[in-house]
Amino acid sequence: MNFTAVVRRYSPENDGQGLFVEYLVRDEPGMSVLDLLHQIHDEQDGTLAYRYSCRGAICGTCAMMINGTARLACKTPVGELLAEGSSILIEPLAGVPVIKDLVVDEYVFWNKIRKTLPWLMRAENGPDAKLIYEENLNKIHLDQLNRSSDCIKCACCVAECPSFRVNPDFIGPSACNQMYKHLFDPRDAITDNRIEISSGVGGVYDCDKFSICNKVCPKDCRPMRAITFIQNRLKG
Repeated sequence: MNFTAVVRRYSPENDGQGLFVEYLVRDEPGMSVLDLLHQIHDEQDGTLAYRYSCRGAICGTCAMMINGTARLACKTPVGELLAEGSSILIEPLAGVPVIKDLVVDEYVFWNKIRKTLPWLMRAENGPDAKLIYEENLNKIHLDQLNRSSDCIKCACCVAECPSFRVNPDFIGPSACNQMYKHLFDPRDAITDNRIEISSGVGGVYDCDKFSICNKVCPKDCRPMRAITFIQNRLKG
């Protein structure tokens, strides 16, 4: 069985708005959207540009808009999409500049991550890592710490975040998730710096709590819950 895949291609002649191109694709058992793109690239149009790496929902490289929702192409089954309609729409990730076709420039996204100081600053003679699990954190925070550590920086959450789109200062759900990891780590020595970043301009209070980030996260990291935990800590 064949189906139609509509891909938004970058077109400089079209004021950079993109040009929608239809491809007739051969359906195959167990096919993912990434497989679909490979088929188009290999058999119909070798100029189609897109990113991928691990093919196992680990690297986050293949994030894009699929039928209007931010998803990982390697993790999205074609069969489920066709059960909802007869065609599939594939567009570049929203909220970031397009370089070519489905390849986007994630500089803004990564710059927000850098603002959170995404590394552990361990104090000399600080507590052992084991204390995180045995003494310092309750079960809810342990669960969120593990979820936050699963973040693959795919940017699906920021692509769907209304606050990130309208507020250039907001660091976004993924960066807040990164902040949570270290703010609640008893080994970290720069808690005051993290509190200042979290409570300042663009911090967690700029989140409007739409919770779309929780719905689209392919790793179920629940950044909205991390944001709420940070807000509660800032309130004392």
